[in-house]
Order: sequence, then structure tokens, then C-alpha cells
Amino acid sequence: MKLLRIESTKFTPGIILDPGQNVLEFYGFSLPENAIEFYAPVISWLQEYKELLSNSLETLPQVQVFFKMVYYNSASLRQLVEIFQNFAEIYHMGIPVNVQWQYDGEDPSMAENGKELGEIAKIPVNVVAFN
Repeated sequence: MKLLRIESTKFTPGIILDPGQNVLEFYGFSLPENAIEFYAPVISWLQEYKELLSNSLETLPQVQVFFKMVYYNSASLRQLVEIFQNFAEIYHMGIPVNVQWQYDGEDPSMAENGKELGEIAKIPVNVVAFN
């Protein structure tokens, strides 16, 4: 399975999904013109990754997930919920998933957003201020 790298732009987040290291990173702004289209390769990659992990349950790798989102719109939120649901499926397969939601300490609403996504997906989320 290949690494997926999407460079950040003024309107879209940077995303690095590294199956070799089991590290998944999301950062920046998420205001794509078409959120479904933008996130489609990410969700497809996660579904393939989930299948790969389910075939190697004897090794149980720990999956590290890092979010450092500055802002996202409501269309992106719907896609983030779907992404978190994929993390939940991995987590409920018995694979350790460590989700770290990093937020600007001056923006407590982003901290709440990370907690809410974890609650929706029913997985633990470690919320950490970076300022």
C-alpha cells in the first residue's frame, strides 16, 4: 500500500497517510470547493488501509493520527466525521488508535470540535493545545 500525500493549499489541508509508519496527519485549513470530491481519495485510502490492518491482526500495529486543523467548514466536517468513523472501525477491531487533536490554545472551540468528533465516533481523542 502506498503513501498518500496531499499538499496543503490556501483552501485545502495537507494530508499525509503513511502505511509504513502507521502515521496519519491532517493539518491546515479545510475549505475545499467540493469537500466530497477532495476527501474521496482519503476515505478510499482509509478503507483500503482498514482492510490491510484486518489481515494483519496478529501484529497489532499502533496507528498514530495527528490533526492540526486551523479551520474547517461544515462540508469538511461531514467528511471528517466519515474519516473518524473509519478510525473507529479500526479501533473496534482491537487495533490501538491514538488520535491527537492539536489546536491553537487561543481557539477553544477547535478543542471542543476535536472532543465532539471523538464522541460521535466513540473513540478516545487526546486534545492538546499547541500555544
